[in-house]
Amino acid sequence: MQDTPTEPQQRIYDFIREYMQREGRPPTNREIGQAVGIRSTGHVDHHLSALERKGLITRVRGKSRGIRLHEQIGYGVPIVGTIAAGKPLDHFADTEQDVLDLGAHTTGRAYVLLVKGDSMIDEHIADGDFVLIDPDAQIHEGDIVVATHVNATTDGGAATLKRWYREAGRIRLQPANSAHSPIYVDAAEWDREWEVQGKVTAVYRRC
Repeated sequence: MQDTPTEPQQRIYDFIREYMQREGRPPTNREIGQAVGIRSTGHVDHHLSALERKGLITRVRGKSRGIRLHEQIGYGVPIVGTIAAGKPLDHFADTEQDVLDLGAHTTGRAYVLLVKGDSMIDEHIADGDFVLIDPDAQIHEGDIVVATHVNATTDGGAATLKRWYREAGRIRLQPANSAHSPIYVDAAEWDREWEVQGKVTAVYRRC
């Protein structure tokens, strides 16, 4: 009976599970407390430690959302906006709130972008597809990335989906469609005004 969660612990576990399915990431201690009616984050931490001892969760110390369920569940990764596959658009322009269910195969920092344009069509990334972006992935020559011009004359900068190459004195953002030209950025300008937001790790298409 010692391994059976108490009633408050079960409510916390159920909330964590539901939150992860809905939001695609674990909740913070404060969010847990607000949801189950516990004011003290220390009290929440006490229950989480008990759930960990009982083998229901694992906690990653030092992270505000460092909770992992031992149960494999499906959950949604947030669709945070759209990404241009042609001329750069406003950085992650707003889209309708939605999630893309990816199961339990992504990290909490992963996110999804909706592709607009056809400049990556030869890489089988078409207008209307979803791309999974890993902001923590190491970037290598030729990777498909989200390249962002942070000083573009739009509210949030401008971003585009391209293959990334470093050449002598410049960066080449290469499309995968012969109808589109590469984007060349001087190396000094790149270091000053551009950055890579993340790497494409998967492509999803609704059929």
